[in-house]
Amino acid sequence: MIAEERQQRMRDELVRRPFLPGTALAARYGVSRATIHRDFDTLAATGMARRVRGGLARIAGPAPAFPSSFNERKRLFAAEKDRIGRAAARLVHDGETIIMDGGTTTSSMAPYLVAKRINVITNSISVADYLADHSAIEVIVVGGSLYRSSKVLLGPPAIQTLRQVNAHRTFVSAGGLTLEGVGHSDSLVVETEKLMIARGAEVVLMADHSKFLAGGTMKVCPWNKISRVITDRHVPPVFSAFFRRNGIAVTIA
Repeated sequence: MIAEERQQRMRDELVRRPFLPGTALAARYGVSRATIHRDFDTLAATGMARRVRGGLARIAGPAPAFPSSFNERKRLFAAEKDRIGRAAARLVHDGETIIMDGGTTTSSMAPYLVAKRINVITNSISVADYLADHSAIEVIVVGGSLYRSSKVLLGPPAIQTLRQVNAHRTFVSAGGLTLEGVGHSDSLVVETEKLMIARGAEVVLMADHSKFLAGGTMKVCPWNKISRVITDRHVPPVFSAFFRRNGIAVTIA
């Protein structure tokens, strides 16, 4: 990866996070700390951030606008999410029942399912609407209160429905990934995600490259719950070694 591309990715990440850790970024991009420090100097010179102990901090003041709606977030890394969605759909075979969460990456899978004879269980209004218009797939939408920013249904009715189902595979997205496991920034989503993961015989995580080492306020699950990771490029070396040691398959879309 050339310096300009790496620095642009850091700019994009500063929109979402107030601090970028130097050691973690060096591991993610497979470069030296000295290289990351030069990147930090370049970004600091733009006035959007400043060098601090351990990393780079966004300049205080009004935070850059971060996409808050589902449609806005879906446009972030749209091409990458589309490739991930296509690769995930290849794992699904006729006659299967799958669970899909309401993430923007997971929803990118829907167009590649339309010709399959399957059952889909989801709390995603977006996924259900797309499959209703474009396929004959049997869709079970779990009930609950509408969480508008993510177009998902959450709460006791969703939990009650999920407790009664089983699936061949569960496809989930993530707010962030660390070596401790899968995280999400929204506590309202976490309990539903945990149950979706528990009800799938196999769990497939769909995450673009920006989610690695991005963390997540609330822990969704440890890595021993994940069977396969589908992402859009080679994962950071520290994750690659970890996945090999723990028998987690990785698909690069």
